[in-house]
Amino acid sequence: MAFVVDSQDNLIIHVYRGRILRLSPQGTLSVVTDDIRKDIKKSPYPSCNAMAIDSRDNVYMADDEVIWKMTPDGKVSMFAGVPFTASRKDGPLATAQFRGIEHIDVDATGTIYVAERDNTNKDNLGDFYLIRKIGTNGLVSTVVNTRENPALKTRWLAGMGVDAQGSLYVSDGSGRCIKKIASNGTISTVAGLCGKREFHPVYVQGTISKAELMAPQDILIDRTGAVIFADGRLNRIIKVANETVATLAGNSEIQPNNVNMGGRSKEGYKDGKALTALFNFPQRCALTIDSRQNIYIIDGGNDCIRRLSADGTVTTVAKRAD
Repeated sequence: MAFVVDSQDNLIIHVYRGRILRLSPQGTLSVVTDDIRKDIKKSPYPSCNAMAIDSRDNVYMADDEVIWKMTPDGKVSMFAGVPFTASRKDGPLATAQFRGIEHIDVDATGTIYVAERDNTNKDNLGDFYLIRKIGTNGLVSTVVNTRENPALKTRWLAGMGVDAQGSLYVSDGSGRCIKKIASNGTISTVAGLCGKREFHPVYVQGTISKAELMAPQDILIDRTGAVIFADGRLNRIIKVANETVATLAGNSEIQPNNVNMGGRSKEGYKDGKALTALFNFPQRCALTIDSRQNIYIIDGGNDCIRRLSADGTVTTVAKRAD
């Protein structure tokens, strides 16, 4: 499952096997398309592992090596990538190649960013990531290569977001921290003590100089510039603002750090006040935000979509039928 919010605050949701639904702010569910593959006459056929949307409500869906574009009326076409090449190449959009796309986002200008995982282990140093962008001029370029940049070295880039100024934020899942890539290329740590604990992590709220995270994943930036992310092992939504890390939603019991070497809190399911709500993220989690600053959460373990409203209430807005 993947989703985005359009300019009218509708949720556009890829549910399974190419089916796209629209959920209005009033709770009305409608079908955008029963199958994103239906108008494609030959291979490759569209699929959706990650999703983003631009200011004109064009939806971009990434699979491993191709980015597909769906217009507001549901028409799907290939936007970028050369199928069946399994390689990477910068340059004009028509010839640029992608491989291993895991995350996609669009900034306010329409620039598209993708994060690609290289798992070939061709240098026997393990996985690394490339973050690349598709400019509004139609040129594809590499923003950063984590193997070549010590400030961003990670074995697992677990989430990516972009702010109004075009700065990127990435979750370093292996380092248990969040980093910022400014538009001028400067890299800084936003939250978490990167690399402090490979195993037996702890969760520490408070000033960013001391705060610790467990498994930061999907990221969004609200209109105030606050960084909001899901922590997949804490089953919490966490906010970073004014140089402080604090739980925004979720209250599951955290196990002692000697119980689970990767860190863990108990999964649950409970709506209500944000700081008493319970989530179940390990299977899948994603975040998006609407114009009213309501945060929507794919709660994969509970097979549903939750809303964290601006007034601090968690409700379930959609749930798969049993």
